[in-house]
Amino acid sequence: MQEKVLFDLNETYFDDNSETVEEPEIVHDDISLEIVDTPFIGQCFLSEEEAFAFYQKFAKHNGFSIRKGRFTNDKDGEMNRRDFFCHRQGKPDPKKVDHSKEQRNRGSSRCGCKAHMRIALRRTNEIFPEEWHVATFSLEHNHELLSAKEVRFLPSYRTITKEDEKRILMLKECGLSVKQIMRVMEVEKDVPHGQLQFLSKDVHNFLSKIREMHSQNDAKELLQYCVQSKYENPNFQYVYKLDEENKLEHIFWSPAHCFDWYQKYGDVVSFDTTYKVNSYDMPFGIFVGVDNHGRTILFGCALLRNETTNTFKWLLKNFVTLMKRPPKTIITDQDPWLTEAIAKEMPSTKHAFCIWHITSKFSGWFNSILRSDYSSWCSEFYSLYKLDTIEEFEQQWPSIIANFWVPAYLRGFFFGGMTTTGRSEKDVEQTQIHDTMLEKYRGSFMRLESPLEEQAHRLLTPYAFKKFQLEFGRAIQYMVHKQTCTSFIVKHHQPTWGNKHEVFWDGIVGKCSCKNYEFVGILCRHILCVLIHEDCFEIPITYWPSRWSREVVSPTHNKSSINSTLINNDELVIDETIEVVQRPPKSKPKGRPKNKQVKGGMETAKRRKCCSICKGVGHNASTCPNKEKYAMNGAASIRASKKKKIMLEHQDLNPVFALKY
Repeated sequence: MQEKVLFDLNETYFDDNSETVEEPEIVHDDISLEIVDTPFIGQCFLSEEEAFAFYQKFAKHNGFSIRKGRFTNDKDGEMNRRDFFCHRQGKPDPKKVDHSKEQRNRGSSRCGCKAHMRIALRRTNEIFPEEWHVATFSLEHNHELLSAKEVRFLPSYRTITKEDEKRILMLKECGLSVKQIMRVMEVEKDVPHGQLQFLSKDVHNFLSKIREMHSQNDAKELLQYCVQSKYENPNFQYVYKLDEENKLEHIFWSPAHCFDWYQKYGDVVSFDTTYKVNSYDMPFGIFVGVDNHGRTILFGCALLRNETTNTFKWLLKNFVTLMKRPPKTIITDQDPWLTEAIAKEMPSTKHAFCIWHITSKFSGWFNSILRSDYSSWCSEFYSLYKLDTIEEFEQQWPSIIANFWVPAYLRGFFFGGMTTTGRSEKDVEQTQIHDTMLEKYRGSFMRLESPLEEQAHRLLTPYAFKKFQLEFGRAIQYMVHKQTCTSFIVKHHQPTWGNKHEVFWDGIVGKCSCKNYEFVGILCRHILCVLIHEDCFEIPITYWPSRWSREVVSPTHNKSSINSTLINNDELVIDETIEVVQRPPKSKPKGRPKNKQVKGGMETAKRRKCCSICKGVGHNASTCPNKEKYAMNGAASIRASKKKKIMLEHQDLNPVFALKY
């Protein structure tokens, strides 16, 4: 009887006398080294997807890409044949030209290539499942094939996986540019530079696709964010308005912490609008101020359809309503529609123009007229600008009517050191905690060991205390002439420095003609000089403003608010109407269109490069003939620039708006 031999197919058997030889691992750095089988007629695949993946791998190895083509169905409607073509198969479709739009002029890559693979569904017999068989196969290309290094740039081989998409969105949300995102992902994937499976162009297209997808519902998403924030914290404020087509027209919102900041530091507000910061070109307005540490804080934001008087009235009216009170002072640019709206909705608020918006236009206004006298005129204007009283200014320049921005007209109003609209939000709370830690850790430097200085250190924040120290330290440079028991004349010990100042002090109330206290909230050096002269060792508590104190007490306000803050035709409706809100149309910014703006002489003139040493033309600093002459004066110039820098460091405002003494 023949003995049966049983083999377990799951085990590997070796001859006792055979030796096991380990084959070295082959690493293919180049795709051309990889062995890829060529399709053949009769080759079988279990599915259409398997056949496509096989042919795609073959195509990539041979320098082209493929796409799915026509297919046929059987009588039951199921597909039984499919063609895969070279990506350059067929002829380009006739291009429809719309002459009213800008043409891209992008050519087609199709050139009638005949290379293809056709698969058909059939069953060999009843014991085998249905399989896809290669029916026809052609390698007849009529174009040049790409190399292994070139083929990866074809669109079909540049893929962004779902994991990569999530990573790209996270990095983009962190503020990284596309170039930075590409470099970070190269490092994370440990691939050489430029060897990712996609290009920066693909990332741009992906982000554009995401933006377009979200843009359909971005108005609803913004309102949903406001509703959710209001639910989580009742101090979150928002209001919006729809037009007749239920499209978002205006919206204002103030996060809860910004609302709390306004209750403490909302006495001075700066409002400004910016353009081209959103896909709808809507003007984006921000309300900002300064806290008791002198740092910029945000009070609220707004997106507006336009910048008409009615729009600004809507915004300011709702701002006052939601924020519970108007500011004492507001700084804006020179917008006549905004000025009219402020006069209507904030009648008790002092309105001032941003000094930067004014002085930045001086060169355009006067340079071509005054020519060489322009610098002298600026110096004279600055001298007039520093005057204390309205009478002095009008006596020296009676033709100037400057009811908003000349300091003589503003000294009696509180500005808290703000003179421009150019402030932005910072991470204030974190910085405040850090500064408080540093003060406790290091302590504050007491310069004069005076009771007045000790009182200021005890009550004021570090920022305000430094301002007080600056005034207190310079008070000893002034002479006091007592006119009466309550009237004093204070003047610098050098007659050429500054003007004389009139100070009133009766032991309780102090006033100075410079009005620095009314303007900034810190006692000026002139009053402090009188206090020292009169042997006063304690400043009345009324001269320590709460907004500069270490512990700021918020004004009481009614926290009850209406949950539905949609305003449509001046009526309140419920929040469920968010579902009908449509995305806003593109706004048209005020002014002449950019492509129709007439350029001035400075813009159209060809600028000639000049030497940085002698300011001459025709040569540069390295070939300057006067290099040695100017080198001798270099040390003096450096000392002068350092002195100027030190002077400017003591002036924490715009140089044109620096306080005078």
